[in-house]
Amino acid sequence: MVVTLVLSSTLAGVAFGATVQRGGGNFNPGVGGPSDVQITADKPVVFQGEENIDLLGTDGQPIDAAQLVGVAGDAEGVPLELPVPQDQERGQYAINGQADQAGVTVQTPRVTELELLNERGIDVEGASVQEDEVILVRAEWNYEEAEDLELIVRDENGNEITGDVLADADQLSASQREELTGAYAQNPAKVANPGQRGTGTGVVYLQGVGQFEPGELNGSQVDAAYWALDLSDIDSGDVSVTVEGWDDLDFGAATRSTSLSVQTEDDVTLDLDRDDATRGQNVRYTIRGSTAGANHYVVIEDDDFRNNRVDARVFRDIQDVVDRGTFDTDDDGTPEFAWAQVEIDEDTGLGVGQIDTSFLDDASVTVDLFAADQSLDEVAADLGNPEDDRTLNVEQGDLEFDSPVGTYVAGSEVDVRGFAAPGVDDVAIYARDQGDWELVDVNEDGTADGDDTISVDSTGEWEREDVVLSQASDIFSIPGRYRIGVVEAEDAVDGQGELRTTLTTSQFSSATSSQSSLIVQEPGLEETRSFQAINGQVAVEDGTVDVVGVAPGLDEVLAVMVDSRGRIATERISVDDDDTFEEDDIPLVTQDGRTLNEGTVRALLLGLGRDGVAGDGILPGQTSANLAALENYVVGLGPGLTQEQTIERIRDETTDEVASDDLSISESFRFTDGATSIETVAPADGNVSQGQIQTIEVGETMLVQGLTNRKPDDNTISVEVIDGPSADQFDINSTDEWGLDGVWSVTLGTDGVEPGTYVLEADDGDNTDTVQVRIVEAQAEPEPTATPEPEPTATPGNVTALRGPLPGVR
Repeated sequence: MVVTLVLSSTLAGVAFGATVQRGGGNFNPGVGGPSDVQITADKPVVFQGEENIDLLGTDGQPIDAAQLVGVAGDAEGVPLELPVPQDQERGQYAINGQADQAGVTVQTPRVTELELLNERGIDVEGASVQEDEVILVRAEWNYEEAEDLELIVRDENGNEITGDVLADADQLSASQREELTGAYAQNPAKVANPGQRGTGTGVVYLQGVGQFEPGELNGSQVDAAYWALDLSDIDSGDVSVTVEGWDDLDFGAATRSTSLSVQTEDDVTLDLDRDDATRGQNVRYTIRGSTAGANHYVVIEDDDFRNNRVDARVFRDIQDVVDRGTFDTDDDGTPEFAWAQVEIDEDTGLGVGQIDTSFLDDASVTVDLFAADQSLDEVAADLGNPEDDRTLNVEQGDLEFDSPVGTYVAGSEVDVRGFAAPGVDDVAIYARDQGDWELVDVNEDGTADGDDTISVDSTGEWEREDVVLSQASDIFSIPGRYRIGVVEAEDAVDGQGELRTTLTTSQFSSATSSQSSLIVQEPGLEETRSFQAINGQVAVEDGTVDVVGVAPGLDEVLAVMVDSRGRIATERISVDDDDTFEEDDIPLVTQDGRTLNEGTVRALLLGLGRDGVAGDGILPGQTSANLAALENYVVGLGPGLTQEQTIERIRDETTDEVASDDLSISESFRFTDGATSIETVAPADGNVSQGQIQTIEVGETMLVQGLTNRKPDDNTISVEVIDGPSADQFDINSTDEWGLDGVWSVTLGTDGVEPGTYVLEADDGDNTDTVQVRIVEAQAEPEPTATPEPEPTATPGNVTALRGPLPGVR
């Protein structure tokens, strides 16, 4: 062991610190003193890499380390060496390798903890501190009985500055003193370290058991080592701190380093991650250059808020924000600024938060940072003197209309929707004719108020489904050209925070808003063949009719069918969002279950106009005039009326009423027995003569066409050859597809059948029809006509044949 002298003005000779018992031997882990390790049955610990050990037997006499042999594991059978190699197998070593004999245990030396505590008692390892702070270095290690720890401090250029930065214990703060434990808590002055010099060494700065006098321990444990650092006299920059065993144990896990950044007071700054933001975006701010654990206030004043309404939510409660709120400096009930209290993180040395620009005016906003540990009262008293400030330029976000656009049919339901920039939480819809903008009652509760806002979802979309604009706003109830607009709800509130029911054009334009032109049109019924009669007929066997059409602006229509005796069948049909309607299989049956009379049926399709009522709004015998009431009126028309009288009564109360805006389509069809006929038989690949039964050649595909009044899909027409020389060789073919003209067709193959006369039958399940068709032998293909060979042509002086060269010519 290197012998060193204690540098002390009062000590001329060698001074030894307290010793520890390693087995039965005395051992000084500091400078000088005994280095005895006595083997025992408890097997005291020695460490890989220890060199200066005097190994004693149980009798107190020196022994050869090779007598100790590994007992188990990787160490089994391995003799102990002195000095202990750094790679000596860990484990127990005993006399002759016998576990029940005296020996030692080999372990790996480790520094298990290293902390740099600032004046608040916060670990600032890897973080930043101010140049005038005192730092308490705290370290724990598992080889405290073997060696004291040495402290090494270097500047960013690698120069050792340990002796320049060591401080006295009286420079520690109260929080740092509370961190002291064991013997250092009882003897705080021991934190000071004057440095020691040994033979062949430089000055070392140690802490540990060896730095205490025997009487100073008084039974206290040394469970950690402490040094005080005063960084006020060094330049700003990075500083590294290393602790390790002062003698042999300065390798691998026995050493540990960390760093911190020393900054001047003027370096405390506030940074924004962007200078410009669209209102609604979140902007990150960062406090740099302060001390871990320090608290700073970040402030935004009232004139930077929308409508001067200060809201603490402008500072998001995330990351290093420990509190937020507003402050009323003059106790008038109106706060003058919002604040966030930010604590500097002990790991990063930064204070991080976010600003929610949704609450800010679209202007240049000033964000102020105040010095560490000021109170709110101090901040309020000196608002104009922040430690640092930044300007954030906030711009209005965009609003877009997606629906409705272009045209709107009065009375129809539409989805009112669009998109908003991030940060817009709610929007309101307004309508304008020639004056002010008027709030649209989008929830259709009869009152335009604050409940008529639409929330914006996380994707930026806002939507209110199935709004009848002509009911939600009087402006859209009359055909014409108007403006529809969307406004961020926050911009449309009055001084009391209530949503305005009207906005001037100036108020609308200055708000976050968007608008578009909207043409309002009358509702209508498009003229189409609505009653889907087949070939102008409905078969009694089917007994139902399909009704289809287009009715822009209507929610439902009423189908009315009147037979030749004035009997009535009705059906109310809903109109889909795309303005189309379709109802299949409406029975031709009266309300009391009687089937309509065969013959001509007069059919009406009725719709209510913009006013939503039939005729003048009064129906005889009804309490209302909606479509359901109209249906009740129609089915209640008493017996004894002719078909024409019934139709006239209905028209009198609807389309023929004075000033009525009702809509109607009139059609007719025959209600008659089902019928299916064969009209045409012809070669499928030849010239088809409609309405004729043509001769078919064997091998040709036979086309069979006919007419029916049966409904397709619900019925199937089958065609079969029922008689003839080879009738059983024909396949049966069928179809369930034909159009409103009732024309159906199938094909039959004739390959390999015998010529002759055949009977074809068409069957729809209720009705049949037969025809005779003649099938003849296929005509032979005509022989092709041979083309004569051309005669040779002779020219003077040169004779040539048309076929090959002359004889002897190659």
